[in-house]
Amino acid sequence: MKHICLFLLCLLPLTLLAGKNDTLFKAPEPIHWNVIKLNLTPMLLWSFNNVTLSYERILGPRQSVTIALGYLEYPTLFKDTIAGLVNVTSRQKRGINVGLEYRFYLMKRNRRPIPDGLYLAPYASFYGYSFKNNLDILETTVDTGAYIKGRFYCFNLGVELGYQFVFWKRFTLDLVLFGPSVSYYGGDLSYGVGLNPDEIKKIDQEILDEIKQKYPFVRSLFTSNTLVEKGKLDLFSLGFRYMIQIGFHF
Repeated sequence: MKHICLFLLCLLPLTLLAGKNDTLFKAPEPIHWNVIKLNLTPMLLWSFNNVTLSYERILGPRQSVTIALGYLEYPTLFKDTIAGLVNVTSRQKRGINVGLEYRFYLMKRNRRPIPDGLYLAPYASFYGYSFKNNLDILETTVDTGAYIKGRFYCFNLGVELGYQFVFWKRFTLDLVLFGPSVSYYGGDLSYGVGLNPDEIKKIDQEILDEIKQKYPFVRSLFTSNTLVEKGKLDLFSLGFRYMIQIGFHF
């Protein structure tokens, strides 16, 4: 909480400065006041099953607010057999992301009406993902009802710098170029019956290895014992945001 409060205090001068500069340059009135956008980034990174839509509402010649909501589906972490101990018999997975940002268009550098141009925006976002896999323990004929389930979530507070292009007064290309954040990461793993502690430790380790291999940017989030011993992830760290969106301006 201390980190979040400090971060918000750092944002305050930016918002005051943006408001003060409104009197220094007369910005042109927007042609239209709404933009509906499709976020291409999760599609390009993971799967076309990921769909995130956002709505930008223009509030005046210099400022706008954007809300986003989407469905996430990350690639499967591990194959049908885990650690040579169990087979995965079924998979369930789902995820969601939510975002909010308040944009200040830097009109000293922009000569066209917003939402075209360079902008600075404080933002908040949430990513959540959960999965459950039913397991068949190898080398036994007993139906143990074993399973593994887990969840991972992330809260972010940050500032982004981006540029949005408007083509033919209707179509937009929105690029978030730089977006550092203070982030809180949480999550846990749990197991059903039929697995002893040594087997759980081996499975935990294989899952961590797969996460680090497929998602190199989260390596720094995990210590060697984070999930293996505690079954939980609970920490603050630095995050980063980048995005490509296409939209319709109306």
